[in-house]
Amino acid sequence: MKKRYNWLLLIPALVVFGLLSTMPLASMAGIPGDIRLFPGTELSLSVQLPFCLVDGAGLNVPTSEGKFFFRADQVGKQYYQLRLFGFIPVRDLVVDVVPEVLLFPGGHSIGVMVNPIGLVISRIVPVRGIDGGEYYPAADAGLQPGDVIISIAGRNVTQPEQVGQIVNELAPQASTLTIELHRNGQRLTAEVTPVLSVQDDLRGAQRQVYLLGVFLEDPASGVGTLTFFDQAGRYGALGHTITDGLGRGVEISSGSIVSASIQSVKQGIRGLPGEKLGVFVDQAVIGSIEKNSKFGIFGMLVARLHNPYFMEPIPIAFNHEVKPGPAKIYTVIDGEQIQEFDVEVTKIYRQSQPDDKGMILRVVDPELLSKTGGIIQGMSGSPIVQNGKLIGAITHVFVNDPRMGYGGFIEWMVYESGIGTAEPTRQVLTAAC
Repeated sequence: MKKRYNWLLLIPALVVFGLLSTMPLASMAGIPGDIRLFPGTELSLSVQLPFCLVDGAGLNVPTSEGKFFFRADQVGKQYYQLRLFGFIPVRDLVVDVVPEVLLFPGGHSIGVMVNPIGLVISRIVPVRGIDGGEYYPAADAGLQPGDVIISIAGRNVTQPEQVGQIVNELAPQASTLTIELHRNGQRLTAEVTPVLSVQDDLRGAQRQVYLLGVFLEDPASGVGTLTFFDQAGRYGALGHTITDGLGRGVEISSGSIVSASIQSVKQGIRGLPGEKLGVFVDQAVIGSIEKNSKFGIFGMLVARLHNPYFMEPIPIAFNHEVKPGPAKIYTVIDGEQIQEFDVEVTKIYRQSQPDDKGMILRVVDPELLSKTGGIIQGMSGSPIVQNGKLIGAITHVFVNDPRMGYGGFIEWMVYESGIGTAEPTRQVLTAAC
């Protein structure tokens, strides 16, 4: 009787333990929360005691050997629940059968040109007035590095030279100017008193100008790689967001991508990432930028593109299909010619939530290693193909080992682009490449 009483006291403790550790237990069980499949494919999971998997009717679905099989016969969702000891809910499993997605891998070198919403203040500096005194107009007004100037006296600014023009046009008649800015997601205003100073022009002659005491960043532009496009012209590129000098995502009002030609390559070494050095080809626009997100840039092509290695589109792989082992990447390291290189997928992070670092890659191709040292900046977005499926894109390089880098799963990019039938759940040092 006493032994039975002890077991009764233990049951509440087990229940509390199960409720407090459901997420670690779910990881231990190896059961994801959401799985997407294409029609005609199969899913196999191992469900071992003390876990069990039940369907919507509460029936145990794995076989006696602890195997769960699912064949995707038609589009739709099936719901299951992972339980501990048969009665403690650990997590839900949603098997979502979606229409097949076929894409052309990219690899094209692209120039990225965006018009940001405002200009980022990179530094606050003193201003020497014509009286010889030192003034801090921006600091006195409460401006800070990282603030994004949206407008001055009601006039929107997107290029640094506009700021000087507006300030020197209005300051002679107005003692203060109203500046509208973004700071940490908030819209603020500040009253700045420009200071009249003396500067040398390009010819060495002195002229009087009004200054605010700030250094501003140029609009974002650079070279990256196209990841994929479909037959309708929708595309995805880069694999990560466009950032400013402080590493923050750039909010853009408009933008475009153009063809780029790689003129030379700066090799990567330990501690110093390499870089593609390219020029924009005639600045002929090949596509629009409609979204800048954690998973890359997305928009519509206005020019016909092709990858010589893929005459027909290929299926994408969901993240649970990606395996450690050999794969190919496609990128440009000379001119505009797309080349194929060998890599190894060395580690995979099974993600229940979208993230831009889903796998670790190692470059094993002798030619790529000899020319670039491995992964370099400008390779961001280079498509990764494994077993005939597009599995992801290069996103970052390891600063301490340029042979290594991160790749993001193509699944997240595809659904972020709007090509898929559903949107992923959003989540609001390596170097981006």
